[in-house]
Amino acid sequence: MKRPMDFILNTMTYFFSSFGYIILFAILIFIFSKGLTALTWDLLVSDYHQQTWNTYLTEDIFFPSYEDPQLEGSYFSAQWGVALQDDINNENTAIVRVVYVDSNSPFKNMNQVGTMNYITIEEGQQLQKVLLENEGGDLIVALEKQGAQMMATLLDQGNQITEMITTTDGKGIRGSLLTTLLLIITTLLMVLPLGVGAAIYLSEFAINNVITKTMRSLIEMMSGIPSIVFGLIGAIVFIPFFDGLGVTNGGSILSGAATLTIMLLPIVIRTTEEGLKMIPASYRQASLALGASRVQTTFKVILPNAMGSILTAVLLAIGRIIGESAALIYAIGTVIKDEIRMNDKGTSLAVHIWSIMSGETPNFELASAISIIILITVLLLSITIKVISKRWNRLEG
Repeated sequence: MKRPMDFILNTMTYFFSSFGYIILFAILIFIFSKGLTALTWDLLVSDYHQQTWNTYLTEDIFFPSYEDPQLEGSYFSAQWGVALQDDINNENTAIVRVVYVDSNSPFKNMNQVGTMNYITIEEGQQLQKVLLENEGGDLIVALEKQGAQMMATLLDQGNQITEMITTTDGKGIRGSLLTTLLLIITTLLMVLPLGVGAAIYLSEFAINNVITKTMRSLIEMMSGIPSIVFGLIGAIVFIPFFDGLGVTNGGSILSGAATLTIMLLPIVIRTTEEGLKMIPASYRQASLALGASRVQTTFKVILPNAMGSILTAVLLAIGRIIGESAALIYAIGTVIKDEIRMNDKGTSLAVHIWSIMSGETPNFELASAISIIILITVLLLSITIKVISKRWNRLEG
């Protein structure tokens, strides 16, 4: 029979062990409830900044007979040859979207206000406002808040457009996705040769003396430095360095990748070195006994057998790059860009969340949608790491 104290201790153990899971599930429920509706394909492929076109069409035009495409949920304007539909944009706001434009529609050749340019209204754009005039000169106002059906009805009542405002969705994360991808590729190109090379030296060639022990201690110390300190190093060292070379002007993807490189060196070095140490000494002895040099043994025997650990280091590094924000705020900047260049500022997915949450009106839905993407990516990486580790241990066994 259990004593009361044993029961209390067991209860406390279960409570504290489950507390972390409760907090984790609460966070996941909050993020998915806020961001799941905003997580769409348009969010992934759209630009963050909206493009707005202010157009008009006042000259006399010929209105041919347009054929209604009969799109489900859409409302067709027979006067202008366009179909409109109620929709939700990336900010989870109700909008009216142009879903069809006839090839002969006047919307294909609108005058841009203040210029001599002609603008083509395309499917997918938002229709925010239309000011029309009928044959009697009466003004007709069609607004987005009236809905697609009313706007289509009002369009049919006018024969001239004095002002029309259309926009793209905006608030997409295409630029941040590309920036994150470039950061991953550039950082791995920098950190893998340095990290794997240092691990090979420490494991296979370094003499076990004070200098080697000091090097290992410094590597351990680097892994405990807060990431914001690396960000300051990026701002003080790497930004001026690349500016001095004339390839950048301020924070850039290059300076961000260099900053992440020094952050990830301890992870890559330690993981690779542990993998090299797991290779049985008999492999080395057999290779040397067959006449291979120490260098040949390292690169043709030991290193190929440690590829599982190196791949694990790569996956751990990618997960850290995707989730890092503090260091990149200083090293790359917080300006959300749609045009991505290696020598220019930008935001990774994590910094994108910081940017949209630091303003006067935080966008919880968009931030949660981006968080879902990061969580899913990190989860997939964690599963991949476990699979690789199991296979590696099986081979070693």
